[in-house]
Amino acid sequence: MVTSGATPAARYRFADAAGVCETIPTMIDIAATAEALAVTALGGALDSVKQGKLDLNAEQAQFVAAARAEEQAHYAVLTGAGAKALTLNFTLPDTKIVTDVPTFLNTVIGLEEAFIAAYLAAAQELAILNQPNLVQLAMQIGGVECEHRAHARFYAISAGVLSGVPNNVAFEPAMFTSVGAAASALTQLGWIGGKGTPISYPGPGAIDNSGVTQLQP
Repeated sequence: MVTSGATPAARYRFADAAGVCETIPTMIDIAATAEALAVTALGGALDSVKQGKLDLNAEQAQFVAAARAEEQAHYAVLTGAGAKALTLNFTLPDTKIVTDVPTFLNTVIGLEEAFIAAYLAAAQELAILNQPNLVQLAMQIGGVECEHRAHARFYAISAGVLSGVPNNVAFEPAMFTSVGAAASALTQLGWIGGKGTPISYPGPGAIDNSGVTQLQP
């Protein structure tokens, strides 16, 4: 369920009023699924760059490689904690995502916004469940997703795809009231069980951790 139309106070009250939270296994399984999708999609984009099908410059490709390494680190920590991705087989909704720069950048921004919102929902539910360590992990991961979003916006603005500033929000939108709602959104967008090109985790190419530190929380 998307809550963008609710007042801030109403959003903050929602989970408490609901009285029911998703289970921890459910939340981390969904998170692992999203991270696996990110690793896979970014791997496909980097492979397209290598083949000359996606016109990213060296700096942009380095950003994508680092982002992929970070998503893989998230996946490794989540699965190391017992998470199991709901699927490791995905579908690419549109081949232009890995061949057309504006489509790629807009897609990265959209996915990152969904991931940020999912971790916000997770943090709220985990707080209600009195799991401060997992709240911290959710915010550690969500913070990195925010960095990915801002960087992708920077490149999109530089390319004339978007206008404005990269860091354009004072508060990240809380689009979901549950982590499961984020999974539903990925399905509706065609990334899971869609009719597009099948892609499987981890995607082509090795993970490159160059320049990436703090691979553990």
